[in-house]
Amino acid sequence: MAYEVKIKKLPKSEIELEISLPADFLDLGRKKAIKLFSDSLDISGFRKGHIPEKIVIEKIGEDKILEEATDIILKEHFSKIIEQEKLDIIGRPNVSITKLALGNPIEIKATFAIIPSFELPDYKKIAVSSQQQVVSKEKKEETEVTDKEVEDVLLQIRKNKAHFDYHKNNPEDKEHHHPEIKDTDLPELNDEFAKDAGNFKNLDELKEKVKQNIKDEKKIRDIEKKRASIIEELVKNTSIELPDILIESEINKSLVQMKDDVERAGHKFDEYLIQVKKTEDDLKKDLKESSEKKAKVQLIFNKIAEVEKLSPNKDILENEVKEIMKHYPEATEQNARIYVSTILLNQEVLKLLENKS
Repeated sequence: MAYEVKIKKLPKSEIELEISLPADFLDLGRKKAIKLFSDSLDISGFRKGHIPEKIVIEKIGEDKILEEATDIILKEHFSKIIEQEKLDIIGRPNVSITKLALGNPIEIKATFAIIPSFELPDYKKIAVSSQQQVVSKEKKEETEVTDKEVEDVLLQIRKNKAHFDYHKNNPEDKEHHHPEIKDTDLPELNDEFAKDAGNFKNLDELKEKVKQNIKDEKKIRDIEKKRASIIEELVKNTSIELPDILIESEINKSLVQMKDDVERAGHKFDEYLIQVKKTEDDLKKDLKESSEKKAKVQLIFNKIAEVEKLSPNKDILENEVKEIMKHYPEATEQNARIYVSTILLNQEVLKLLENKS
């Protein structure tokens, strides 16, 4: 059947529906409600499920029966109404009955957020230009590894080794109150040091490994800069009216991550709040801007994936879900699958954008 529905668009990607259902829906829902109460009531002299309608009404009351009837009607028809109108709901709708009387149509008002509708910019062109801008800003010599950079890393390794040796030889000093380690206290940079530092054959091999690590780190930083530039330009060139519920969801995710990080560091979150002189509400306000950006980026990525018909690798998806369920047995498989799918799909989108340069 076709439902009678009026749609009103509200700010921040919210929708208001005015729904009118035929009067016989209430009659049928009322009969089902009376049957439910009849099956559950325990009245002396009557078997459950065989209590006369009149007695059920006297015992429960007409108002409560109609309330149960509307719940039954909404459960049966609301999802069908949403499907008819082709709406992508986010979160729980706020539903109210505006008219409810036997023999009359049921009038319902429902408000809820939906996935925002927006136009994608020319994301392929943006990916090219934003990466070119990053490249033009980078000096060529910055991508090369200098002798000075290698020497600085080796110096830090020597300092770490001297620090480790000091505490090994002075186990009573647990508070790091020892004098500053001088250059004269550092171990000599030679083949023996290289072997001790990581089972390298000689100093040349250690230097080559350090050089390669620096080069790899620069490549990673380069990729991150390009990705950040692409994302920044996509956000700047995409107009999306974000619903509050999406922003709140991102804020809560960031807050949960922050709590986990604090606890992993061996601290209590309440003590952390005292230390930073902020309340949890203060942190939420601080997180709002970055959370808006995260929500916007995810919507953009989802739409690019849809347009480009991208999908996560099924084998990797299944393996990652199994790993999550193994380490977090309290998690639901559905949530784990959504989490992994989102990460893998985002990676596919980034690969697509990076290859357009």
